[in-house]
Amino acid sequence: MLISNLLKSQSLSINYTKPQANINETHLHPPRTAGADYASCIPMDQGALVSVQDVRSRTNWCLLAYQTEPLQGSATLKIIPDITSVPPENIGTNTPAQLLLREQPQPLFSGAGPVDQLFLSFSLEHAHVSQNVNTTPIYIQYQLVEGGCPQGP
Repeated sequence: MLISNLLKSQSLSINYTKPQANINETHLHPPRTAGADYASCIPMDQGALVSVQDVRSRTNWCLLAYQTEPLQGSATLKIIPDITSVPPENIGTNTPAQLLLREQPQPLFSGAGPVDQLFLSFSLEHAHVSQNVNTTPIYIQYQLVEGGCPQGP
């Protein structure tokens, strides 16, 4: 498949702060309580650092993200880009405040020129003990396209 709007000569690097994040009895609401369910929002103790290099200084681009397989039940993974981790001149227009990960590529961050370090944080939303008790890897794919991100809903 040919995608014509991929950036030329770009270098995208995603480095996670930990190899994996674990959900356990401390994430119940209330914590460590038999019969309790997970909290509605579980901040993950894993983050990611994004670097975009080898692009011209004024080139607008959009970082898209999507998951390769759906999570069990109603659980979703939320990704929050920390725009304070990037100089203002490198932030493009239409950067969403957060992204609920889906199986289709969606805008995560709109940038301009190279970015050394964009920090991403993650949270698990709407997970339930009855549906999400097994170890489930979440595979996130990232795609960098030329042009700013489209305006959201």
